[in-house]
Amino acid sequence: MVVASRNPGKAAELRRLLRAMPWRLLELDQAPEGHLIEWVEDGTTYLENAAIKAQAVSAGTGLPALADDSGIEVPALGGWPGIKTARWMGEAATQSQLLQGLTERVASLPEDRRRAVFICALALAVPRAGAETWVKLTESRLEGVLVTEPRGRHGFGYDPIFIPNGEQRTMAEMSQSHKVEISHRGMAARELVAKLR
Repeated sequence: MVVASRNPGKAAELRRLLRAMPWRLLELDQAPEGHLIEWVEDGTTYLENAAIKAQAVSAGTGLPALADDSGIEVPALGGWPGIKTARWMGEAATQSQLLQGLTERVASLPEDRRRAVFICALALAVPRAGAETWVKLTESRLEGVLVTEPRGRHGFGYDPIFIPNGEQRTMAEMSQSHKVEISHRGMAARELVAKLR
């Protein structure tokens, strides 16, 4: 199965989340012709974008493909950055630049308005001979608050500034096993596996 992403942190996390399944997850550029596959994320929802990626990679490689589309929404900023979470600073922006940019925006908000939601949509696309590609979708949410000083060295993306409700640590301060247990991506992966079973 091909992970429809060129984000190594996302691919590694999906591998950890799904290690109990009898699947061998390939990074996109390891798959046949994977380095040639491109797609346009022009959906209006996380589920639509996840499906676009999974179907493009499945069609391009001839293999089952698993795609993740995730984002962070800040209600006090009108739900921004939302589905543009990875692209709001342009395609060339690094994870550290995106993190710094959001941190600066959040710092201008009063502390009681720093609520945020992590959202993860997963799409599994499986090619079928002579038939339309089979697609299974799932989506999960994790609510929390944002801090204005990044903390922790684990995780990726916005993990260093996100504290889930009921926790004291940011996602980047948690052990991998605890993060897998509570994260939006962990919940979505478990729901996907349950649907497949």
